[in-house]
Amino acid sequence: MIHTITLNPALDISGTVDKLVPDEKSYVYDEIQTPGGNGINAAIIAHRLGAPVSATGFLGGANGDEIKRLLNEEHVPHRFISISGNTRMNLTVTNSRTHRQTRLSFPGPRIKSNELKSLIKLVSGFKKTDLVIIGGSLPPGIEASDVSQLVRLINKKGISCMVDMPGKILAQVVSSKPLFIKPNLVEFQELLGRNVKSIKSILPLVRKLNNSVPLVCVSSVEGGAILVTKDEAWYGRIPKVKVLSSVGAGDSMVGAIAAAIEQNRNTSIKDLLQSGLAASCATLTEEGMVLGSKKSILKYRPQIYLKEVK
Repeated sequence: MIHTITLNPALDISGTVDKLVPDEKSYVYDEIQTPGGNGINAAIIAHRLGAPVSATGFLGGANGDEIKRLLNEEHVPHRFISISGNTRMNLTVTNSRTHRQTRLSFPGPRIKSNELKSLIKLVSGFKKTDLVIIGGSLPPGIEASDVSQLVRLINKKGISCMVDMPGKILAQVVSSKPLFIKPNLVEFQELLGRNVKSIKSILPLVRKLNNSVPLVCVSSVEGGAILVTKDEAWYGRIPKVKVLSSVGAGDSMVGAIAAAIEQNRNTSIKDLLQSGLAASCATLTEEGMVLGSKKSILKYRPQIYLKEVK
């Protein structure tokens, strides 16, 4: 079972405009509502790829009820902790001509100490054979130290834990030794406080991280991504496609890698990277906040360019 923990979910609303003019009303069309948050997106992708999943985190109010309804439509099992606050709403508007996006992301409701304790109790019931993904931003009331506590609890139970969070949070979480992290290049720079850009300059720093984190993936580097362990490093990039939206592409990558690990714990890092990039590519070619389909992921998988980094 893959358990995804989304600490700050969102009801994502997306639409399209012909143009955005300051101080003028812009009419939005093609409105879509989707359940949002890194962990939720990863759960949806893993589920589409046939992995058993269960999504959890914090949900409350009408927005929380709508997220549950949308997950039910997707047939994704879930066990969220109910909170007194109302789950946030995020907005993404796409320019129909340029495909440039304007994203508005709100902070979310404050999480109370008893609500956090309920989540910790739920996590305590996970099984040793499970795999956990913790993803997304932190809501008010939750600190990076709380995430570290969750990772340590998961490790203590002998469960593998993947973390996909902003760089400043990762900087405080890596010491708790998760199995996997996936910063993009900007987040990697935040994580280490270094302005590195090339694979050559990134690789030695990633290898140092491998002392705490066995699997490190850095995306958006030299037009692709690298996946690194102590012993191996692979670079990959997607084929040339028309990018319609970048929302959820990184989450899709994490979900596909988790599904590949769940289905075969001995999968090579080359295959993990190929699966992740195929899912990312599939989502990049969808409009708004729609995630890639299984059919699309499988189509792009053999088109991923892969090279071992020596």
